[in-house]
Amino acid sequence: MSATLALGSGQDSCHRPAKLIVTEHTLKAREEPRTRFTSLMGLLFDPDGLRESFGRQDGRKAAGIDGIKKEDYAQGVQARLEDLSARIRRLGYRPQPARRTYIPKGDGRMRPLGVPSFEDRLVQDRLSQILQAIWEPEFLECSYGFRPGRSAHDALRRVAEVITNERTQWVVEADIKGFFDHVSHAHLLRFLEHRIGDPNLLRIIQRFLKAGIMEDGVFAASVEGTPQGGLVSPVLSNIYLHYALDLWFEKRFARQCAGKAYLIRYADDFVACFEREADARAFLSEMRERLAEFDLEIEPSKTALLEFGSALLTPRGLGRQRAQGQGARTFSFLGFTHYVGRSRTGRFVVGRKTDGKRLRKKLKALNARLRELRGEGGNAMVAFLARHLQGHIQYYGVSGNSRGLSSYVYFAQRLLFKWLNRRSQKRSLNWKQFAAYIRRMLPKARILHNLYPVRWWMPQTGSRMV
Repeated sequence: MSATLALGSGQDSCHRPAKLIVTEHTLKAREEPRTRFTSLMGLLFDPDGLRESFGRQDGRKAAGIDGIKKEDYAQGVQARLEDLSARIRRLGYRPQPARRTYIPKGDGRMRPLGVPSFEDRLVQDRLSQILQAIWEPEFLECSYGFRPGRSAHDALRRVAEVITNERTQWVVEADIKGFFDHVSHAHLLRFLEHRIGDPNLLRIIQRFLKAGIMEDGVFAASVEGTPQGGLVSPVLSNIYLHYALDLWFEKRFARQCAGKAYLIRYADDFVACFEREADARAFLSEMRERLAEFDLEIEPSKTALLEFGSALLTPRGLGRQRAQGQGARTFSFLGFTHYVGRSRTGRFVVGRKTDGKRLRKKLKALNARLRELRGEGGNAMVAFLARHLQGHIQYYGVSGNSRGLSSYVYFAQRLLFKWLNRRSQKRSLNWKQFAAYIRRMLPKARILHNLYPVRWWMPQTGSRMV
């Protein structure tokens, strides 16, 4: 039987720092993994915790259906937070429908987002902190998305480490079809009940799941899924896939494989690496059945099995590719195309370059944005591109991607040059003037992240051989 624990009651949380109480839950969850927390509402309606959530909000975020932004809510914020706390405490708080908006995806389609009202942001942020504190010690090492101290670069580094040092030869790349739109509320609540025994907190979460969407003034009820854009959606998705995929792979499937097997997951995007082809094919089949049990399915266009590893660089591997008439083996993960490469010494390396489809889509969107900014002046256009390139370099500036990074920076500068000269009928500047006065104001392409793994036979940091 699971043990129960009553922590974070209203009486305690009103007199103690919110961060301290959440930290205690994290420690308790780590020490007693079977503990069910039976009194969590005090953490949710704690005024100090709500104020911390208010301080974490970005004032530049778009408003929900209430039209309220952070600067509006800041007027009389103390009274607003006390009223919000009281409504949560007596269960009189009800989330508003999220405002539907769309952003372009890398494949040309539009991704639906749900923009919550500002007050709902505060409660969702508080919920996210509580759920993260409880489940973070339980999440497995294979999960990287939306977790503190972990990033997409860590997931990419782990992929290279597994393929290079563990010498896996087969990769299954997979993506769950419309994951955030098809999360089963019944399964999710059942997963939450594994660790949460507070019925009032579960009721608040259920209200968020059922809040619905408002699009063009028309309300649509939510019978499944969690809206992308909600602050609590990332941790709920991690909890869902922790039970539906991660635990099943690590505790059951990998143990019955004849060779090595590894899973690397970032949100709903994941790859699995195998030493033997039979294990990879079995995973591809059993994974579909496993996800179907939880009302999920794989996106066929983004799911594939391919041979990928050091064996492809051997004479036998190269001959096998020629005989089969196959070119370079590649797979996409987190915006990068991974390919079989060689180091300067001829050794196998996992090469990376910016995904071509995503690069072209970003340039197209950048072109449209610069065109819109013509009326705000050249300074605004240059400042926007500088911020845009800084963010692009921060993510795509990884080892082995210097050519893809430089190409994007070059074409982005060409777009700026074009639209600066189209602000009037008269040509403003030539390329020599642009290079002398404007290009130096823009960030240069540079590699910021070394994702090459340390070879298994090389000395590790901290060893006596270093």
